Amino acid sequence: MDFGYHHASFRYPDDDRPMVDATADRAAWLDDAGFSWFSVMDHVWQLPFNGRRDEPFLECYTALTAVARATESIELGALVTCPHYRNPAYLGRVLASLDHVSGGRAVLSIGAGWYEDEYDAMDIDFPDISTRNRQMRETIELCQAMWAQESPASYEGEHYQLDDFYCDPKPDEMPVLIGGGGEELTLRATAEYADRWNIPSGDPKTFAGKLDVLRDHCEAMGTDYDAIEKTIGQTAVIREESEAAHEAYEDLTDRNEGGQTPRDEDREAVGTPAEAAERIEAFAEVGADTFVLKVPANDRRTVELFVDEVMDSVA
Repeated sequence: MDFGYHHASFRYPDDDRPMVDATADRAAWLDDAGFSWFSVMDHVWQLPFNGRRDEPFLECYTALTAVARATESIELGALVTCPHYRNPAYLGRVLASLDHVSGGRAVLSIGAGWYEDEYDAMDIDFPDISTRNRQMRETIELCQAMWAQESPASYEGEHYQLDDFYCDPKPDEMPVLIGGGGEELTLRATAEYADRWNIPSGDPKTFAGKLDVLRDHCEAMGTDYDAIEKTIGQTAVIREESEAAHEAYEDLTDRNEGGQTPRDEDREAVGTPAEAAERIEAFAEVGADTFVLKVPANDRRTVELFVDEVMDSVA
């Protein structure tokens, strides 16, 4: 099992330095500890289930560039890039630059876009999900065309075009991760385009059901299901005692505009190191390859306990 860290918040209650410094240091620690993946959200402001929209927040590829210079081996990407916030040719150029700055560690992680409030705030069209999914597909194709072709590169799609576009340096290769759980469109696109798939939450039974759907799409398209890396994201708050973990979760999320998950519902990896390890093993049993932590307010104690007591027990 590999481990990733989804940096869903730029809050550091125990660190009063500029958030870019705290973020780079957190990524360097995770890199040294053996994490394989570090991601940030591609949103304009904080989401209601992670905090408040008026809290400080960095643009994702700016943050990832800072992280790239502070780390050596951990892979870098968004969970997940919105295909509509940037012209797709510009997105491809940004990713090629991040790949160069990081020494080949960038991942094209992308979804179809979903947060309509941000679209409205920026006066961006928010088409139906079928159209957004086709635009996501074309964004992947366009980026891969500019990276594979000798400059100047060209691409002709229904929604996007590229005409004599120069992109140098180019990545040698860049994995594609598609995020989301839509069974008809997103998982079909995953079977067709992706090297990796991520779903940001859920329980092992739900995850297993999504994998069955992905397997069916791969069989229908003649693609290799086993070659796709399956990743699962989970909220994590860890303490030595379960009650203390739940109390910490409630303290860390008490400012979230979207509220908290009640105790009688699934809070994911909230509990002791042994309980977190048990949950990870349950995901591994149904087919997960990478377990991605999302730690409210970047709680340091959670990461310490995960590194010291969980990683080796399930690696």
